[in-house]
Amino acid sequence: MPDTTEPVSVEQIAEDRIRIRVGEREFEADALCPHRKGFLAHGYVNAARLRITCPLHHSGFSLETGEAVTGPTRTPLCVRETTEASPEPVN
Repeated sequence: MPDTTEPVSVEQIAEDRIRIRVGEREFEADALCPHRKGFLAHGYVNAARLRITCPLHHSGFSLETGEAVTGPTRTPLCVRETTEASPEPVN
């Protein structure tokens, strides 16, 4: 699990998609919260728990599964990890 000192960034990559970076991991997700269409690019990312929280009504979503974990919605977020695995060293 990443610690809270991991660098975090969120950027809009398409009208309907955002990219979230937490340390070495990268995720692509819906840009709008399924609850009331809050802009997740302006949300809060918890690096330790790998969650993003909508700035409007505080619905929180797992970056690993998309599951709604807090707030007024139970509708999941469409999320996928896009981190490329490091190649195995060759001896």
